Amino acid sequence: MNTKKADLLLQYALVIASENDEHADRQLGPIHFIKYVYLADLVHAQQHGGQTFTEAAWQFHKFGPWSAEVFNRIEPALSEIGATKTQVSHPKYEDDFVRYMLGDDELATQLTSQLPISVSLAIQRAVRSFGSDTASLLDHVYLTEPMLRAAPGEHLDLSPSCHPENSYPESSEREPQVSLSRKEKEARKKKLQNLRALIRERLEERKKNPEFVLPDPPPRYDEMFQKGLACLDLEAGPPLEEREENAVFSDDVWKSRARYDPELP
Repeated sequence: MNTKKADLLLQYALVIASENDEHADRQLGPIHFIKYVYLADLVHAQQHGGQTFTEAAWQFHKFGPWSAEVFNRIEPALSEIGATKTQVSHPKYEDDFVRYMLGDDELATQLTSQLPISVSLAIQRAVRSFGSDTASLLDHVYLTEPMLRAAPGEHLDLSPSCHPENSYPESSEREPQVSLSRKEKEARKKKLQNLRALIRERLEERKKNPEFVLPDPPPRYDEMFQKGLACLDLEAGPPLEEREENAVFSDDVWKSRARYDPELP
């Protein structure tokens, strides 16, 4: 693995996260960093014949793509840029969570200039879309094509295929970085908050004033109705006995075309 490039992606993911509107989405944990680096590697591999940006080896492990090499670089890479590390406790889990946070606009610009445009865009879009939302991020990476073509424990092949995804066109010219002033950032944040409030208000109005359609003619829940239900139950046969059973699936299910072929129903 190219340690310098892996560190660069880890650091970039954190400084981009610091720009998110919600405070919780500015704090990332190890699992978030792993998945964001994977998505950046996937985009790069789609455009370079399967060659990842970090040159890390990716594997189908538990909750999606995993690289022990990338994981081991999280602590030193983030310590190098002075990230704040926090231990977060949660009553639902025994172990504490580790979260990193950093805000540095100058560093974001500096790191962006060291990345291919497709890779920096992949990190930006992913971090701004998922932030620290672990469940949504895991759902997203689990449905990427390399994951859908592999079985647990196998090496992930990030080579381009007939169904390329998560790729952005490489540009010969780097897009200009737009630097927003504090006033402009506050205005954008307030606009987003107002939009969210408007959506919540309209949803509440729909709950209070649902659009009911009265059936014509109205249903009759009389004795005849109950007899009809009883007859339907008899046709279905005797009630099933309640018991616990174990379902066993063949390992071949991981290689089923149904997992990755969009043409199958």
